[in-house]
Amino acid sequence: MNNDRPRPARRLIAAALAAAFLALGPVPGPSASARAADSGDLERFLDSVVGTRGAGYAIVVDTSQSMANNGSYDKVRSVLPAFLESLHPEDLVCLIPFSESARTCDMVSRDEALAELDEALPATPEGPASNFGRAFEQALDGLQRAGTDVGGVLLLSDAQMHAPDDVKYRDFTASGWSALRRQASGLPADRTLTGYGIALAPGAEVERVLAKVFPSHRMLDASGSRTREAMTAAQDDTRLLQAARAVTGDKGKGVSVSWPDGTGDGPVPAGPVLRLRLTATTDALPVRVTGLRIEGLPEGVEPAGGLPRSVDLEPGESRDVDVVLGSTTARREGWGSGPRAETWRLSVGGRVSTPVAGAAERFVDRTPRLATAPAGESLAVRGTAQVTVDPVRWSAGLGALLAVLAVGAVLLLRRYRPVRGMLSAEGVDTRQPVQIPLQGRGEVTVDLSALLEGDGSVRIRSVPGPLREEPPIRLRCRTADRPEREIVCSPGQTVLLCGIEFHYATLPAQRR
Repeated sequence: MNNDRPRPARRLIAAALAAAFLALGPVPGPSASARAADSGDLERFLDSVVGTRGAGYAIVVDTSQSMANNGSYDKVRSVLPAFLESLHPEDLVCLIPFSESARTCDMVSRDEALAELDEALPATPEGPASNFGRAFEQALDGLQRAGTDVGGVLLLSDAQMHAPDDVKYRDFTASGWSALRRQASGLPADRTLTGYGIALAPGAEVERVLAKVFPSHRMLDASGSRTREAMTAAQDDTRLLQAARAVTGDKGKGVSVSWPDGTGDGPVPAGPVLRLRLTATTDALPVRVTGLRIEGLPEGVEPAGGLPRSVDLEPGESRDVDVVLGSTTARREGWGSGPRAETWRLSVGGRVSTPVAGAAERFVDRTPRLATAPAGESLAVRGTAQVTVDPVRWSAGLGALLAVLAVGAVLLLRRYRPVRGMLSAEGVDTRQPVQIPLQGRGEVTVDLSALLEGDGSVRIRSVPGPLREEPPIRLRCRTADRPEREIVCSPGQTVLLCGIEFHYATLPAQRR
């Protein structure tokens, strides 16, 4: 985000930020890894991620008489315009001069704060006390009303706490301090508040009083010699807290896909141009799509000239990409030939990332956890395919058919094994056998009336089994006065059935 006015003071302050942080020493929190970083990279990262998310600042200025010593108050008056000028248009700020009491914190824009600066701050510090508690009351009330997700209280003082006439805050055992801390600690989970200490003289009680009220506090200058840099550090730290929250808040978000030409009522006709819309679903992080591709296009239908190598989107931004097709007719091979209608379901592939991933890890120690691929609607396209005869398919089909037939033939032969031999049937009381030739694989039925006193018949068929063996035969005999009976007879065997001897002999050519 760029401000709507030049900020030369900000550029001068940013140039000295890295050295100032090194001198301040290590401080825990999301800005620790940024302190030795190039201030230009830091500001670009913050502008990119924080964008228009305004922060809230309550500037608490001690106006007691001691601030006149060593030009402390004049120093504050001289650096405040540059600090206010460096704020972003969306930021809210209030000025709280305090002594025995404190000015109400009315959150206004930076321009309004600049306009009321001379009126808000007295020309000279003449207050009789340093009542930090009353100042913090006003700061917490104002920041809570502002509703910004991240706020900072900047305390500028050179003195010890001195409020003898205030029963709530006259010393650290007074009742008002615990209520202030509860108020500072009771913010909703989606809001962050930090107290920043800037001492105007060595030995000031600034850090101690901050620790009494703010669970999260930071001493930015304890020497009184780096006031300008410390105020810039407070602003950058506040924006870094915003950036850390923003990176975490975009977890699982990325890029959504839609097709403006899709009607939702069925497939759209295939045309030379298909319009694709990519939308960043992030709230803070810019996103980049690389390896963009259209999946589901049939053979012969490809984007002419390819697709963009990468697409960059700001948070919430949408961009249309025209997919120009080199042909709208697919190529197919099948059993026959000619055109046929078909439907293609197209989707979008690619890799989603953020160009500020490295800066996020460097400055706020957060790794963006975006969705790795575009997600969203697919598009049903009604197209035409030109089909040609596929010789490989036909060959494979014919081979499969022959294999099935061969397997079927083997199964049939195993079940109905061919028999070549002779079956003789001889009655018990007669020596005139009946010769029954067995040829082929079918069932043979023979009338046995000549061998019996009454009517009778025998049905003969081979027993299923492996083809390489001589098959036994199954005899089923039926007579007029008895139920059907059966027996299995192997080659060369003689069996008795229905009072008749049956002898099964194979032909000489079949003998082993």
